[in-house]
Amino acid sequence: MSFYDCLRRFKLLSELDGEDLSRYGELCKEAIEDIRAKLKVTENTLSEDRRLRLSYAAAALAFYKYCLYTSVCEAESFQAGEVKFTANDKKLEAAKRLFEAECAALSDVLKDSSFYFGRVKA
Repeated sequence: MSFYDCLRRFKLLSELDGEDLSRYGELCKEAIEDIRAKLKVTENTLSEDRRLRLSYAAAALAFYKYCLYTSVCEAESFQAGEVKFTANDKKLEAAKRLFEAECAALSDVLKDSSFYFGRVKA
């Protein structure tokens, strides 16, 4: 995985630039480490294309976290005279679906921690 590829994709998704983008560099590094922790195999055994796809999955995770962080700070709605603004969470849901799709595309090399199969003793 490449920090540069992750940051480049994050920039595309978030539409941030310059100083705003540099503030979220640590978020991209954290996302790369999160994706590395989910690997079933060692990273150096993967093809260049698969490592690039892992960088994109990390960028999707960073973007999802970015959407979570920014949604906390945004006002849900406000009214000024007859004009009313109501925020929606479509961006957050889309970011989550994007991250899930990236992970699904890499399901052969990433551990799935969202499903548990076990036996219940009576």
